[in-house]
Parts: sequence; structure tokens; C-alpha cells
Amino acid sequence: MRATLKAMFLLCALAALSAAQEADDKRGAPGVEVVGFGWKYDGYAPVEVVRSETSAVTLSVKRGTSYVFKYAARLTVKNSGGKAIKSVEWDHVFFDPDGGKELKRYHLQTKQQIAPGSTQALAKEVLISPDEDTRHINAGRQKVQLTRVEFADGTVWRPEEEKKAVNREP
Repeated sequence: MRATLKAMFLLCALAALSAAQEADDKRGAPGVEVVGFGWKYDGYAPVEVVRSETSAVTLSVKRGTSYVFKYAARLTVKNSGGKAIKSVEWDHVFFDPDGGKELKRYHLQTKQQIAPGSTQALAKEVLISPDEDTRHINAGRQKVQLTRVEFADGTVWRPEEEKKAVNREP
């Protein structure tokens, strides 16, 4: 009987610890909740490039147009606090589903008003050169980390030293 009580107490303690860690993983700015996020291919985009060549005597500069891959990073945020949000910064992280190793991190920012009590979908365009490796997009899982929230009253929230993340399957 005593062993059963100890086992039940241990299970309850582990369940409480697990629930506390789960709540801690979704912690962010006070009153700001990440409702959803995603990453979507959005075609090609033209970009202006400048190439320069130097010789012993002359400097040659040529302007041209090149094309890059265009992606849309999306973040849906709910403002359940009492202050309006002015801007949100987040890291969109791709990581290896097996080992958890980080594959690629994109730091993004949107300046968009989010009134108290409302939910807003934020989007940021990400341009990637065709020369850059993009295997992380298909092979990795995604998570987002809020890194900075600026409120309309001028106050700013930043996470503690140890950042907490919201995970999801791609």
C-alpha cells in the first residue's frame, strides 16, 4: 500500500512538472500569444545586382537583374494584453527532427499595429539566392521564437537569456 502511494505521488509530481514545462515552452511576451506560423514558397523575385571588376588601370561597374527564390514567413499573433502592439520580431528556425540540431535561422520583423484583444496574421517576405542551400526548408521541422515585442506606449519586451520556443511539424 505504501509503495503504491509513493508511486502515485511520483506520477502526480511528474505530471505537474510536465504541465509546468509545457506552459513554460509557450511563454512569450506578456499578453502576446503565438497562435500559428508557417513558411510558404511564393515564386521568384527580381533583384538588382551590381557587379564590379577591377584591373590595374580601370574599374568597371555593371548593373543588372537577377532572380531569387521568394518565400513568405507567416506568424499569427493574438494580443490578449491591455496594450497595443507596435512591432514584433521573431526567429523562424528550421531544425533537424531527429537530432534537434539547428539547420537555419531567419530573424524577421514586422511593424504592424495589433489592438488589444485582436488576432493578427503577420507576414514577411524572405528572399533566398539560388546559390544558397535550401534543403532545410523541406528536411527540417519549424519553430518560432519571439525575440522582441514593442508596444505602442514605448515599452519593449525581450526574452530572458534562455529563449523558449513553440514547436510544430512542417
